[in-house]
Amino acid sequence: MMDMNKMISEIKSFAKGVDDILSPVEVIEWFENIAKENNKIKEEIYNKDETGRDIKCYVIGKGETILLYAFPDPGEAVGGTSIKVLTQLLLDEQSSISKMPYRFVIVPCLNFLDQPNNGVKNERLQKTRAQEVDWCLSDPRLETRAIIKIAKKYEPKLTFPLHDEWHSKEYVDPYLGVDPVISKKLATEITEIFAGYDMEMNSEYDDPEMGKGFFNMKSIGPEYKNCTFSLFAKMGHVFVCEVPYGKNLKAASLVEIQLSVFISFINGVFN
Repeated sequence: MMDMNKMISEIKSFAKGVDDILSPVEVIEWFENIAKENNKIKEEIYNKDETGRDIKCYVIGKGETILLYAFPDPGEAVGGTSIKVLTQLLLDEQSSISKMPYRFVIVPCLNFLDQPNNGVKNERLQKTRAQEVDWCLSDPRLETRAIIKIAKKYEPKLTFPLHDEWHSKEYVDPYLGVDPVISKKLATEITEIFAGYDMEMNSEYDDPEMGKGFFNMKSIGPEYKNCTFSLFAKMGHVFVCEVPYGKNLKAASLVEIQLSVFISFINGVFN
């Protein structure tokens, strides 16, 4: 049984060292270096992206697979820093998070091509539809093909595409898309995590089962079939946690929120 209080305490302890949201280049280089230094993390190379760069993923642990990928769209940068902190926890033998019986498959940067400033410096901006690599199954980009290939190899029981609203130039209340739906109990626990940072859930989304700030991604309609999430949902659970920018939220707090929701999701779905 997972000790949620202890795990969230560990997340907050490790996130204290986060001063800023890392750029794609910083995250990519960190993973490449840690894989050379620590034999508990295995680097795998998939096909190249539209820029000619190798798309890499990193594998830690054994058991049923949990898949995470960062920088899916331009400017959606919080997840890169979050997966660095998560990886530090997974490689720390003293942490309870490192003892979870799962295999974590982590893609540090899926969509490098569309990141601003050649991936060297983050910038908040609005994406175009052509830049959404999760929404083109009918005509997949190389990045889309890579994440599908990874998913088909590992068949994840949980997929966490690290999208966010941090890229937005205006504050957006947090919201979550899930497939399949989660229990009201778990939705309430997640809502309470955001409330701990004085954040209210987004009233634009109000699922009859899960409540305010949540929506069933199947409700998107026929267009959902063109999304990678629909493919991942055939293998297990998939959820997107849209954390915002603004309200004086520090980088460390955004990482704490994203990872606390992630751990709560694992506990609520699998335990």
